[in-house]
Amino acid sequence: MADQSTSRLLALPAELRTAIWTLLLVHDIDHEASIPINQLPVDYATQRQRVHATILRTCKQANAEGTPILYGENIFSAHASLLATLPYFLLRHTPTQVISHTPITTARVAAFIRRYYIHVRLDVDPRFTRLQVEESFMGVAELDIEVFQSMYASCDFSVIRLFEGVRGVKKAVVRGSVGDGKYAEWLARSMMSGVADEVPAYSETYMGGNKGWDDWLARHSTSWERDR
Repeated sequence: MADQSTSRLLALPAELRTAIWTLLLVHDIDHEASIPINQLPVDYATQRQRVHATILRTCKQANAEGTPILYGENIFSAHASLLATLPYFLLRHTPTQVISHTPITTARVAAFIRRYYIHVRLDVDPRFTRLQVEESFMGVAELDIEVFQSMYASCDFSVIRLFEGVRGVKKAVVRGSVGDGKYAEWLARSMMSGVADEVPAYSETYMGGNKGWDDWLARHSTSWERDR
């Protein structure tokens, strides 16, 4: 093993090293979102030019200090059915397209992930339960939920209601096909409340602009809705 005692980088104060690791390892997703899709290179998903994760292979100290930054400060796309069990490094997302890298399968580094994006379809049955949602996202640093339905007012908010039990999120955003936005605002505030806080239930009966809410539930009751 090479002697690192003379390394000028590792001799810097910890605050400066943290700043350097952050510049090397944190992906600026807002910058990437400003680039039109048709201007991205064909192999965009494999380039990862803005994240230099190979620095973690140089020595144990760089790995120990940089790993929590790489996995703790970047945003990861939650899996459509496995949620936080199989997250993907998120490179870019739009209302119609999500570009992500290979999934994270190592439990040791997955434990550092605290920021999630998830694309939720309202017009298909979810492949997860309310309990699984709570286990995946309770107390995370950031949860960005983008809601989608193939046709306006074609369904209600039954799927997104599976997130109502999530608490302790530092920053929560619910956007996309959210009707007038009132329920989305309530859900975001609910998820950012304390874990032990009592949150009043949402008061509006018809949340998706659909006057047939009760009739729809009566006709389309499923096992996942009963579990909820």
